[in-house]
Amino acid sequence: MAVSKRLRYEILRRDSHTCRYCGASAPDVPLRVDHVTPVALGGTDTPDNLVASCEPCNSGKSSASPDAHHVGDVADDALRWAAAMKQAADELSSQQEPKRAYRIAFQKAWNEWTWERGGKKETFELPAGWKTSLDNFREAGLPQEVWPDIVEKTMTNKTVNSDNLFRYACGIGWRMVRELQDRAKVITGQAPVEATPVDPIVAAALKVWTDEREEAGTAEERARLQETAAAVLKREDPHRVLEGAQYAAWYGMTGVNDALAQRDMDYLVQRWTFSWLAKTGEWPDDKRTKRVTSQCEALLASGIDLSRLSQAAVYAGAHRSMRLYFGLSEEELKATNQSAEATKAAEVWSQSFYASTARWPDGDEMSAFFTNLWRVGDDGDMWTADIYPAAAAAGLYQDPDIGTCITRHLSVFEIAARPMGGGN
Repeated sequence: MAVSKRLRYEILRRDSHTCRYCGASAPDVPLRVDHVTPVALGGTDTPDNLVASCEPCNSGKSSASPDAHHVGDVADDALRWAAAMKQAADELSSQQEPKRAYRIAFQKAWNEWTWERGGKKETFELPAGWKTSLDNFREAGLPQEVWPDIVEKTMTNKTVNSDNLFRYACGIGWRMVRELQDRAKVITGQAPVEATPVDPIVAAALKVWTDEREEAGTAEERARLQETAAAVLKREDPHRVLEGAQYAAWYGMTGVNDALAQRDMDYLVQRWTFSWLAKTGEWPDDKRTKRVTSQCEALLASGIDLSRLSQAAVYAGAHRSMRLYFGLSEEELKATNQSAEATKAAEVWSQSFYASTARWPDGDEMSAFFTNLWRVGDDGDMWTADIYPAAAAAGLYQDPDIGTCITRHLSVFEIAARPMGGGN
């Protein structure tokens, strides 16, 4: 059997890439792996019968039998090498065990928190690189005993999106690492660096931003964060400034104002999503979520108070609607080209539709309803209050056209002035 490439490499490394016969070393001479006792004379391919040999010595030795002293030296070296390799493997194994225990301690704390889907409890998904992140924390000196407390703080913070849970937990972890480092500096007598005096809230925002990241950021990034925090503080309360700094860290931003806009967007969509889930027992699909997200963006840009938009989002989700209108005026709804009356009628129709079929109307059916609703509205022969009972009646029959169910309000003169059916 030929000597494997792996075994050749180990033999050359064991013999320090030096010929065992003459002492010549690479790269001065080409090296080979030679059988001390030739195969022709019964030699084997085991490490105690293999040595590094330069090409001249290997060719000159041919199939001659070496002296017993040289064979003994090679055997002793092989035994020492085997013992060294075993010791190195044991050391590597001992290093892996604390790493595994650290990961297990974190994963146990993480998996104690669950959420329900379809009546079944599921754990929150961890990102692909979570083990590497945990290894970094262990090497940084963060004790594994603190992870249950970190995970609890993460899971009980209702403002954190489920996709950001692990990242938020890491932010808390790195903050603790920095606190440990600061304490170590005090113990060793290292003087802290004096910071440039700034507004306390702006300074707190910078600290939040750096604590939530895995690195301090460049001087330009820190200056940008402080600048935008000071600008936002002029129109927002301190809590919002700090919240914006936190979101800026999560999303890799340096602008507190941009981060707050992202935070408010996530908050509204999340409120709508969970309200929808509570109503239907299932998550809304991406198409619906995208449509609601675009409305949230337009409404936020128009300057409407966040608390009012939050109520509209919850109401829409609870009524299985993709239209935010509850509590908003017609003037405010111009930002999204929505109509409160039309949206209410659609909700009544879809709820009635569901009551008679045990399923919600699909996208095409809803589109047909709105097409017919606008056609009826263009006639101008009905009162707004009559739209809703007509929508309820049409929904029971799965009819997207409420025209046949709506009450018309015309005077006898208007009726007489209209041509009769059929063009006569």
